[in-house]
Order: sequence, then C-alpha cells, then structure tokens
Amino acid sequence: MTDGKIKTIYSNLLDFIAPGRCEICNSYLGHTKRNFEFICDECAGKLPPPPDNLTIMERLSKFYDNDNSIINNTYCLFVCDEQTGFMELIYSLKYRGFSRIGIEFGRELGRIISEKANTNYSSLVPVPIHHARMRERGFNQSEKIAIGISEKLRVPVDNKIIRRSRYTRTQTQLSAEERRKNVSEVFVPFRKSKKLNGDYLLLIDDVFTTGSTLYNCALKLREMGAARVDTATLVLVGS
Repeated sequence: MTDGKIKTIYSNLLDFIAPGRCEICNSYLGHTKRNFEFICDECAGKLPPPPDNLTIMERLSKFYDNDNSIINNTYCLFVCDEQTGFMELIYSLKYRGFSRIGIEFGRELGRIISEKANTNYSSLVPVPIHHARMRERGFNQSEKIAIGISEKLRVPVDNKIIRRSRYTRTQTQLSAEERRKNVSEVFVPFRKSKKLNGDYLLLIDDVFTTGSTLYNCALKLREMGAARVDTATLVLVGS
C-alpha cells in the first residue's frame, strides 16, 4: 500500500471520528479544496474588509496620546464585533489549539501589508506571552501569525527581543482602564537581547481592542532603540 493511500485512509478515519467543521458556521468541510483549512469558502467570502489605517490610529488615540511617536503605522486583516461568528476564529486559535489558523491568516495579513507598506522592516516581533501561559497553550498565537506574515514579507521573526516580566490576567473581560494597568511596564528586554540601533520593527498580535498591549510593547521597543514600530493584528474588535 502506498504512502498516499495510507494517508487517505488515515484522513478518512480521522474525519469519521472527528469530522472537520467550519469554525464560523459549523458546516461540514469534508475534503474538497478550499481557500482556508478551518473555514468554508462561503464564510471566507463574508470576512469583513480590512479597516483603514486612520480608523485604527483613531482607536489608539482614544486611550493613548500616541501622535505617531510610539506606533507609526498599523495594519489589520478585518474588523468585527466581539459577539460575531468571526471571533470564533480567534477563540479557536488562542484557546482550542488550532495554531495553523494563525499561520493561514498571517499569510493573508502579510499579503495586505506587502501591498500597502513602503517600509523595509528589520524584524517581525510577536507580542510575547508569559512562560506559564506558553505551557498552558503550547504556543504563542502571535508568533504563529508572525510566521505567516514572514512567508509573504520575507522578513525574519525575532522572539528574543522582549519578554513578559510577569503573568497577567487575560485582557478579554477587562475595562479600558483595567487593560492599561494590566500591561503597564510588563514588557522588558529579553535576556541578552540584541541592541536596537534604529531598527524598523513590525509588532504582531492577534487582536486590537484598546491598543494597550501593543502600545506598551511598542513603548519598550522604542526605549530600547527602535527607530520605528508598526503594528499588525488579525482583528480590530468593535466599530
């Protein structure tokens, strides 16, 4: 029996035990060719369009006096409300172990950035998670997104620049003020991290709500010597 036949039998058996379903509408996916592994083509076609840069920067300015001095530019794959089915993609990525969602949609985000950006980045920097949370999840979702972006931009991912100095509460259920306090001064240079001598960095995270995590992370990168910090996220939550 050939390897191809064995793989097909295994795939069919796995599908029988735990059939693949769209992470948005829960429809059966089967084995037909589609654009994304975890969602059906119908739902993929309904993904909201990317928000423009001004919309994201205005959101940031509501909570931080940024004035383009900390975060210079922003990119996002789509915008949606917290209670929509599209957020199921993020929940599956972060809490259900579907790390490949991050890579897949990172590629899409990378394609958008490659069409819009006029900046040559030195590195892609995933927002770090605490080592205790890494043990819980088994991976950093921001790093998976960064890997997908890297495939399109041909820029290396560097997860040894900054780290989280303490374990923080998840931001999901926190108010804007609680978010600010939760991540204030939580990011520190990685042990023996390289010098940032005027580097242009693209900071990667999964969700942009108030911008608290990204802002505080970017602030530390600028303090370490980065000349420019842009951000890229999969989702801008809320209109």
